[in-house]
Parts: sequence; C-alpha cells; structure tokens
Amino acid sequence: MTCTIHTEFFDDSCEMCRQEYLEMKKAGEPAPEKEKRYREFTEERAKKLYEEVLLQYLKSGLGDVEAAGKARAVIRRQCDIRKMPYWSWV
Repeated sequence: MTCTIHTEFFDDSCEMCRQEYLEMKKAGEPAPEKEKRYREFTEERAKKLYEEVLLQYLKSGLGDVEAAGKARAVIRRQCDIRKMPYWSWV
C-alpha cells in the first residue's frame, strides 16, 4: 500500500500513510518466534504415559515386544520435543 498524495513524507492524519508506515516498520523487524511451552515432563509422568500407551497398543492387537517398542518411541518423542535427555529405561 502506497500513499499517492504524500510522496515525500508520512502524514499522520492520512490512513494510507499510516498503513504504509506500519508495513515498512514490520518489514525490517524479524518475525517474533513463539516458544512453545509444554507441561513439565517428569519421569513419573513419563512412566504413567508409557503404561497408558502400552495398554492401548496391546488392546489394538500388537505383540508385547512391538507394543513396548512403540510406547518407548512415544516417550522418546516427548523428550525430543522438550529437548531433554531420555531416561535409562527408554
């Protein structure tokens, strides 16, 4: 959007000038990065989640070993999202 009336300066009373100024101002600024905030992922919460996911996989018909592997993968993914190390049991 460019004001065709005020070509040498921005006029604060002109709506087009204000819009052009805001667009120019935003173009020079880096976009703000949102940091996602996740709930604390403690070992106790991880074990409870592992148990729930394991039971879901077992109910869906997977074998014990495959269900346990997939459930541990879910826990590893949650740790990766939060950029935290895995527990030894994972």
